[in-house]
Amino acid sequence: MGFVSFEIKEFVDILLKNVDIPEIITNVEVDKNEVKVNVKPAAFLPQMSLRFTIESDQNKFLILFDPSKSLIIYGFLLGKLKDEKIEGIKLLKDRLEIDLQKVLISNLKGVKIDRIDVGSDGKIEINFCCHQK
Repeated sequence: MGFVSFEIKEFVDILLKNVDIPEIITNVEVDKNEVKVNVKPAAFLPQMSLRFTIESDQNKFLILFDPSKSLIIYGFLLGKLKDEKIEGIKLLKDRLEIDLQKVLISNLKGVKIDRIDVGSDGKIEINFCCHQK
């Protein structure tokens, strides 16, 4: 049916312009498939950098946490997501998995995601196909 191709940096720029970002986030940098988020959790705590690697596995986005800070990231996201039951988003201790087909199913009838590919160069390609009943 078709595909869409874009860069992780483009996606992050769109998010930063259209989503309310918590005040603790002071800066976001993207280098290929790596995202660095600088946070200042409280006035008495120092600023820290949290690193994420964006990858894909079959039809899922994988957002891998920096192993040295995965517990901090997991705890923060668990606090934010525990009341949100979003179909297709699964929080694990070392990563966030996003099943795009499950996330989009209520909005895109008749379209099936065939493949998601995230390259180490930061390019995302999503291939779609027609859903056959």
